[in-house]
Amino acid sequence: MTIDESLARQDVSGPQAGGEPVSRRGPGWFVSDVALLAGRNLKHIRRRPDQLMAAILQPMMFFILFTYVFGGAISVPGGDYKQFVLPGVFGQIVVFGGIAGMCVGIAEDLRNGMMDRFRSLPMSSSAVLIGRTLAEMVRNLVALIVTGAVGYAFGFRLHGTLLQTLAGIGVLLLFGFALCWVLAIVGITASSAEGAQTTAMPWMFLFGFVSSAFVPSESMPGWLRPFSDNSPVTLTINAARDYFNGVSPGGDAVASVVWSIGLLVVFVPIATMLFRRVSART
Repeated sequence: MTIDESLARQDVSGPQAGGEPVSRRGPGWFVSDVALLAGRNLKHIRRRPDQLMAAILQPMMFFILFTYVFGGAISVPGGDYKQFVLPGVFGQIVVFGGIAGMCVGIAEDLRNGMMDRFRSLPMSSSAVLIGRTLAEMVRNLVALIVTGAVGYAFGFRLHGTLLQTLAGIGVLLLFGFALCWVLAIVGITASSAEGAQTTAMPWMFLFGFVSSAFVPSESMPGWLRPFSDNSPVTLTINAARDYFNGVSPGGDAVASVVWSIGLLVVFVPIATMLFRRVSART
């Protein structure tokens, strides 16, 4: 059953057995809409495996490249560059992962007529964004697991407890979820899918690479280090790195969660409002 058929069966005009119209209001219907739309986006990933492979192959190449080409020239705390760089690669996954799914995906849906189909169905417009962000979280999780397995094969080890490992994954996915809403705004306001990607990529590169992902921030120039140290990307990567290596992250984990919640509080309402406006005009 397609998403159109699933939602059409829940049409507000359809009578129940007692002759009363079906109400599409309430949390149950909203959860159903979100689940259907998340499933739609996951099916797209399954039907276009090149997108998932790109999300997995790039971080694997980063890990191998930096470990065996640059790692010998980079001094890191603890001395084992593999233990340092793989959490940084995990951070790159959640930073760049939302560009294809959120930016480009939303821009394509808005410009190819898909929003007209959604508006003709009895569904919540905000469920479109939430369903897409949840699908992105699944893709990020798959990329983290696969990249972690490759890292393990090359010598990376998790030294933290199970709870610490789950906490490390949690701060990464939460930050990735928050970034998806920022990227959603780029996709909504872009004139095309290509424009959305072009707009988002420079900013993601700036925050993704001016961080502690691949080198300690102590090695950066004095004028650049404060930016890196206080970047939410650095705070998230540092927290995950400490969790995976069995070290207390101190205030980095709290700061990362605060950043993520702050981004959600600010950008979820803005993205939802802009999406409703734009989808109503398409």
